[in-house]
Amino acid sequence: KTNLRESISMIKNNERTAKMETEIEKLEEEMAQSEGHENAAEDLGKLDKKMQKLSASQARLEGRRSEIVESIRSLKRKLKQPEYKNVEEEYRVSMIKHETTLMAVRDIEKYHSALDHALLQFHSIKIAEINQIIRDLWRLTYKGEDITTIELVSGQDSGARASRSYNYRVVMTKGSTRMDMRGRCSAGQRVLASIVIRLALAETFCVNCGCIALDEPTVNLDFNNKRGLAIALAQITADRSAQSNFQLIMITHDEDFVAMMKTELASQSGFTMPEKYFQVRREEGADGKYYSKIDAIDWDELV
Repeated sequence: KTNLRESISMIKNNERTAKMETEIEKLEEEMAQSEGHENAAEDLGKLDKKMQKLSASQARLEGRRSEIVESIRSLKRKLKQPEYKNVEEEYRVSMIKHETTLMAVRDIEKYHSALDHALLQFHSIKIAEINQIIRDLWRLTYKGEDITTIELVSGQDSGARASRSYNYRVVMTKGSTRMDMRGRCSAGQRVLASIVIRLALAETFCVNCGCIALDEPTVNLDFNNKRGLAIALAQITADRSAQSNFQLIMITHDEDFVAMMKTELASQSGFTMPEKYFQVRREEGADGKYYSKIDAIDWDELV
């Protein structure tokens, strides 16, 4: 009997245990569902906030859109005004002018570069020609032994091409030694160098002009250098005598140099000696005033 009671009690306890387990499972399911609702509520709050932000952004964009639409309408009204009536055609013409101008500027830059290069080459060629004539005339005229020859040397100044300029200086040579002539030569050497350089410039650039004028060319020159200058001038005169417009004008008080010129001109072959030279002197008139008088004198009268 006791065992039966214990068995019945055990069955009842098992039933209660099973029921309680079932209830625990239901409670756990409800708890799980309850946690899902809390997450959903949190997500819903986040989405509400995001939606509020999007709504505010939409409102701002709508406002900007309205402003742009109004601006477009205003511009369309403005384009209908007379001053903008043919704006597209005017824009097309202006763009054509702009592009054409750019092309012209590029072409001009090319031409400027080519011209600049050509001028540099021309300058180099002419300097070489001038120095060759200077060397020949110097050897012919200068009778000293301390200077073998002289030449022009050019140094380009720094700066833009458009403002290019050159500094020229005279360099003298003795053997293999070269140095600037300025401050290192006598007065006679300076005079002779200036005359030689001027004659070389005239020979290089003034062939078509053909007029050379020398004023007191023998100042500070000794006898030998005077004679050398006379020889050079006589040769130049003979060489250029075939040129119809050539004329050599010399103004001098040095009668010895005039006599040298007569001798050297007479020694040139294939050259007709000038008939006369002119002498300028002062003469007192009947009124007591002095007047300049020019006399044409035969070369034969020159002693």
